[in-house]
Amino acid sequence: MADWIRRTCKETVWDYAGRAIGHARKSLRAVEKVPKRIPQLDAVRGLAILVVMFHNISPKYPLFHSDKLFSNGWMGVDLFFVLSGLLITGILIDTKQSVGYFKNFYVRRCLRIWPLYYSLLFFMFVVVRFLNPPEYHVVVQTSSPWWAFPLFLQNFMLPISTNAAGPLGVTWSLAIEEQFYLVWPLLVRFCSFAQLRRLAIAEICISPALRYYLSLHHVDLYTNVFCRLDGLMAGALLALLVRSDDFVPSKVLKRAWILLFLAAPLAFLTEAFHARWIVFSFTALASVAFVYVSMFSEQKWLETVMTNRFLVYTGTISYGLYLLHKIPIGMAQVLHLDRHPYLPVPIIFVASYALATLSWILLERPILRLKRFFEARPTQLDQQGGPLAIAPPGRESV
Repeated sequence: MADWIRRTCKETVWDYAGRAIGHARKSLRAVEKVPKRIPQLDAVRGLAILVVMFHNISPKYPLFHSDKLFSNGWMGVDLFFVLSGLLITGILIDTKQSVGYFKNFYVRRCLRIWPLYYSLLFFMFVVVRFLNPPEYHVVVQTSSPWWAFPLFLQNFMLPISTNAAGPLGVTWSLAIEEQFYLVWPLLVRFCSFAQLRRLAIAEICISPALRYYLSLHHVDLYTNVFCRLDGLMAGALLALLVRSDDFVPSKVLKRAWILLFLAAPLAFLTEAFHARWIVFSFTALASVAFVYVSMFSEQKWLETVMTNRFLVYTGTISYGLYLLHKIPIGMAQVLHLDRHPYLPVPIIFVASYALATLSWILLERPILRLKRFFEARPTQLDQQGGPLAIAPPGRESV
């Protein structure tokens, strides 16, 4: 009996070690398969933020009918969600068996998001109070309760979080991502590839029905985390796809083009009928298809566009552009620049790029250097006679 127990325990330990080695080796293959820096993803991010900026600027300063051209520019946020799902899921999978998995992930996320975000909150709720008391009164009126913002609960606590004052009105999407980070790392850690794939597909399929039900009860779909998971899950599904053992980019490329050309027009069409419950599904599908063809298409014209230095740089500073671009919009209104129809838009863009560049150079990039202290470390697998190194993530720029 004692021999049987020892033999069983030994087999159990070996089974566990084998599974751990399998996960680790799959992560290593994934790290080798996906390059550390993909300029096309920065370019996608750059396109997304430019569309969002034009969407927010054009209603106040319509230049050459840009208000109509970019009326659906909010869809650029879905591109951000897909990119986040892709990159975050990839990072989590690649470090799944590493020591300090949770600590490293959450600290690195905080280093990326918190410095500029909390600096913005300090500016809006403290500095503005002394610089411009009347404007602070507007901030209080439209952005209460104030404590929802530091807790990333504005998408739940504010009646319409997109109506918050100035740059606070765009922070709802950060709240959704932070809420996503509370759950997804746990699922990635303890679920298999197949389970994660089924979970992502199920969420994408269930979301339209959930949104339709909630729309019947007059729930604001736009900023509700349970209504905007399509893009994050579509990105996660793509991360799983490119890390599968039998993945060959060319095999899926044609289907990605077809999906893009079908889903994008359907997104605009359903938005014209105000059917938001299904619009978000089409924008997520179109976005993930666009990301895929941007990464893997070998068409020269697309490669040229997606490696354009301006777009890549715009993507690099896109976080600052996203959070700060409404400050120049507000300044343009204060200075009454609308008296000159062709002046506000270029000034707003130049000022936005200047603010985002300063944020990147003086705040974001120096703090991001601290990430080197929270890299993935090898997992010790004594049963196999030595450690298996887990390569640190190098694609984390969202």
